[in-house]
Amino acid sequence: MKLTVIHGSPRKGNTYHAAQLFLHSMKQCEATEVREFFLPNDLPEFCRGCCACVLHGEEHCPHFRYSKPILDSMLESDALIFTTPVYVMSASGGMKNFLDHFPFLFMVHRPRPEFFHKKVFIISTTVGAGLKSAMKPIARCLKYWGINKVYQTGFRMFALEWGDMPEKRQKKYACRLDRSAEKFWRAVRKGDSTPYVFSRFFFFLCRVMYKRHTAASLDRQYWEAHGWLGGKTPFHNPVSTPHPKNS
Repeated sequence: MKLTVIHGSPRKGNTYHAAQLFLHSMKQCEATEVREFFLPNDLPEFCRGCCACVLHGEEHCPHFRYSKPILDSMLESDALIFTTPVYVMSASGGMKNFLDHFPFLFMVHRPRPEFFHKKVFIISTTVGAGLKSAMKPIARCLKYWGINKVYQTGFRMFALEWGDMPEKRQKKYACRLDRSAEKFWRAVRKGDSTPYVFSRFFFFLCRVMYKRHTAASLDRQYWEAHGWLGGKTPFHNPVSTPHPKNS
């Protein structure tokens, strides 16, 4: 099994520790190849908001040399893991900047068919509060990518370091991660879950929009190339068709 891990912080603290426990349990289920990216180290530039990726193709992003290896790894993986510590009641700035670099993956633009068949697990830790407000924006964004299923778990530490927690709580959280990893592994190996109602609704809404919108655009060409303006959908067609290049 191939996994890509997107770490929302370069600091190997509590969230990293939780992710390593999760990965260890995954490896107990099956031999696993893991590729890890650390933000902002592996994507050090802020999104400029230039919309070049949406309007002209992702290869026109001024930071494409950083974003392309991450996207390629995600597409090649069987499943994805996203991690973020809670920073001021939200996800880390590195994670937000990462998501800002991939608006072209939204269903309304050029979603990758592979993502409609992938599952994601989100892990977060906090000293006290903010878990939901940190993980929710990531999950919401991934659903717009068409991700088949998003799982998540978070831990309130009530301590600055993992080792500062009472041993009983450390064991409790480790057991929870172990069970979550086994459940996630089974879900990935089982294959597609029923798509989210939101995903199907939004996809067909976009189809209607593109059928009525006759003006040529890179996005419309992409949808036509995949046959999504006809009877095909990405929910049952995992093989990707190369997207057209902008002329």
